[in-house]
Amino acid sequence: MEKKKIEELLNRYQTGQCTDEEIAWIESVYNKIQKEAKVELTDDIIKKDLYDIYHALPQPHKTKTTYQWQRVAAAVILVLSTSAALYFYFKKPAPGNYVVQVPAKTDQKDFAPGINKTFLTLTDGSKIYLETAPIGKVADQGGMRITKIKEGVISYSRISNQTNLINPKNINTITTSKGGQYQIILPDGSHVWLNALSSLKFPTSFNGKKREVELKGEGYFEVAKNKVSPFKVLTQDQEVEVLGTHFNINSYEDEPTTETTLLEGSVRILQLKSNKSALLKPGQQSNLKGNGIIQVNRVKTENVIAWKNGLFQFQNSDIKNVVRQLARWYDVDFEFKGPIPDIKLWGEIHRNTNALNALEILSYFDLKYTIVNAQNRKKIIITK
Repeated sequence: MEKKKIEELLNRYQTGQCTDEEIAWIESVYNKIQKEAKVELTDDIIKKDLYDIYHALPQPHKTKTTYQWQRVAAAVILVLSTSAALYFYFKKPAPGNYVVQVPAKTDQKDFAPGINKTFLTLTDGSKIYLETAPIGKVADQGGMRITKIKEGVISYSRISNQTNLINPKNINTITTSKGGQYQIILPDGSHVWLNALSSLKFPTSFNGKKREVELKGEGYFEVAKNKVSPFKVLTQDQEVEVLGTHFNINSYEDEPTTETTLLEGSVRILQLKSNKSALLKPGQQSNLKGNGIIQVNRVKTENVIAWKNGLFQFQNSDIKNVVRQLARWYDVDFEFKGPIPDIKLWGEIHRNTNALNALEILSYFDLKYTIVNAQNRKKIIITK
């Protein structure tokens, strides 16, 4: 294989455009390089090794291979401890890219993710702390029963002999804390997963003409199909309308854009101020900026919803985005002393790992961090 073709293959691998057999071959190469590497690997070294190793490996065949392409970034891989299951790809101005191994670390200052404190606010304003609520009936209101099915999941259903009390004007709100997640099964059977520091405002029953909820933060939706009753999700700057589909919305106020990612079906995005709209197809993500412009791109949807499955998944994420996600989960504040580094990351972190396993990666960017207590809160100060 010519070196030029190898470089083209690496570029297509990075952008997720390789075939299954090409990905299987690249992973075989990288596994060999990783085992033999005793020095920091630059792009040039890896490309040379790819060229040299090519003839020593079996050639691609047509057998379909199961893989997780995110865990092997073309040209560079960062392998961290199994306990942290953390993989990062990053760019530095000099002297190049590196393959490094980060050991698990314990320390008296180490701390776990934030405590899950999810509250349900009822129509009358009363609040229920769902973590301490027993399994079973949580409350009855307006002909609807709220049930805690298991830890982390509540559902809404009609009380058969109280249908005359059902009032779609009754509104509930579920709110998660930093480090929290929760799943809600709405009255129509739609499922919603809320990420940390998020809230969902919704009626305790839908009137049949429309199904409308309000989201702050991030949520993943699996909407029950109903051709005569569209499902709408309102955020601070957009409206998402569907009939029945699977999608994710990231609308945190501290993020520069509102992202809507479609996994199944179709959705229409409407910018509330400008009335600009976009129709998404599966595998597409809209990015709504503050100026009202909607950009649509193809993305790896499994990366977007990894949080629902207990992972942070980074795909070419800048360090500011990574820090914001860690802050919401570990319930800490971050501060940069000096210029913010221009770093891009690929990879994943298990969300049940303690903070220092995640933060240890900073040392490989030539960054240092200090954990301090400020006004009874932990703050992580990052410096060069």
